[in-house]
Amino acid sequence: MEKDRRKFLKNVTKTSIAVAGAGIVLAGCGKKGSSENLVRGKSPKKEILYQKTPQWDLYYSVAK
Repeated sequence: MEKDRRKFLKNVTKTSIAVAGAGIVLAGCGKKGSSENLVRGKSPKKEILYQKTPQWDLYYSVAK
């Protein structure tokens, strides 16, 4: 009984290691460089991250 359990656990361990290794190999064979689908545009607009307002002045004075 005990030997069957050990044999089963050894087989399961070997199988899971083989599946994990195959998954890593297949993941490495994928497309290199994920920037192929990146959309790049030329917009004349500039991003405004900060506008001076009394609320921001209060926030920054408290945050110091």
